[in-house]
Amino acid sequence: MATIHKLNDDCLELIFEACQGCPWTLCTLTKVCRQWYIISHRPSVWRRLLMDKPNFHAAYTRFLLSEYNFERLQAVRTVTLSKPSETRHAHLRPLPFFSMTQIRNLYTSNLCLAEIEYLSQQIVATKSELNLLSCINIETWCDTKRFSSDLIQAHPYLNHVQFQFSQDGHSGFASIHNRAVLQLERWPPSIKVFSLTSVRDSESIEQRNMLVTLADIENDRDEVYYQHEIEQIEQKKNIILQGWYYLEKALIDKYKFFSSLNGLERLEFGFCYAWTPDVWRHCFGKVIRASPDLYYLSLHGWDQLGKLTKMGGHSSTIQPIRADAEKAIHDCFEMIPHLTCLQLVDFSIGSGLFNIGNHLSKSIQHLEIEFTKTFARYFTESADLWLLIGPLKEFISSVFSTHMPIKRSVTIRLDSDLLNQVENSSFFAQEPFLQSIKLSLADKNVEIILLDSCII
Repeated sequence: MATIHKLNDDCLELIFEACQGCPWTLCTLTKVCRQWYIISHRPSVWRRLLMDKPNFHAAYTRFLLSEYNFERLQAVRTVTLSKPSETRHAHLRPLPFFSMTQIRNLYTSNLCLAEIEYLSQQIVATKSELNLLSCINIETWCDTKRFSSDLIQAHPYLNHVQFQFSQDGHSGFASIHNRAVLQLERWPPSIKVFSLTSVRDSESIEQRNMLVTLADIENDRDEVYYQHEIEQIEQKKNIILQGWYYLEKALIDKYKFFSSLNGLERLEFGFCYAWTPDVWRHCFGKVIRASPDLYYLSLHGWDQLGKLTKMGGHSSTIQPIRADAEKAIHDCFEMIPHLTCLQLVDFSIGSGLFNIGNHLSKSIQHLEIEFTKTFARYFTESADLWLLIGPLKEFISSVFSTHMPIKRSVTIRLDSDLLNQVENSSFFAQEPFLQSIKLSLADKNVEIILLDSCII
């Protein structure tokens, strides 16, 4: 205590600011001495407010409603709300936020979308000009609210948006992206960072059912000879294709909000499993065209419309659609002039990325490729491993095909089981996987890192 009293007021203020906005800690500091009382009332000390103990609801309510704390609450710019994962099935009880009218940043953790929506409505009611909305580990057990862009539309001053769902959900639940009820003129015009990950499209299930049905129809077509039977089968195929294009239209309507994102610098999105060629071109492509300063891109989840799961693998109907989707991916990447950081997570590397590698080599400085346990489910036969390794090696070699004076890097993260399969594969009996990558990038001034994704 004698030592800390030697610190001047400004040093103590910095220490108090480092209390991370815990109201109990800050209120306790006011009782130590007169000097600490005065410093603890400085606005900078109350820029942040942390509420992470749901059991203290009554105490939080008293604190927020106290006239004594009015000036402190007016100083709050950043609010963090979270709850322990073990209490995920219990909704947070409402808290009175109306005294905080200058909130600029809202962080949440382990909340469900219904809770986040209620917080959003409270902040709208205070007329705060929210700049940052970051929601991580969003719980998916609650189906009261599904994701749609109205959560973002409500805050016209946003420049940083993050919605990161719990990847696998709990008890079989999963995050679902609903069709947005969108009024484009109300969309926040200044968003620079947009992240929406581990969100699922319900259409992907219908797509996979259609792929299986198309394959069965084509098999039946090979076994019939009478004209009326052929006509019946063709009619069935046309009905399925019509359903496919209806689904594509529904996806395009859902992702219309992309057309209102412009001037992005960082974009992180996934899952992309259900994205058809027109979704890539007319939705994702629009935000790319409108974001010439985009330097960071992270895409999650792509299995080439069920190709890796061998759905409709020999279907003459679906193959052109898959090829067109890869062409659309190529076209989108070709429009990015200054991409320096690219992350692909459980993203199947197909012809679209192969053919754009040389274009990316002009700007890419950091490439990160991750395959998790989810991706490993595609490998049902030993030869399937080449579906991962072959394209991966070719793409990396293409992106770093030229030597540059600056040091660049590629990080490969593999699930532990997948990493063991790679290391023990007969494909690399003569030349280990990592060694083969290093040889392909010799003299290219590129650092190569191979990691186990489970321990990152």
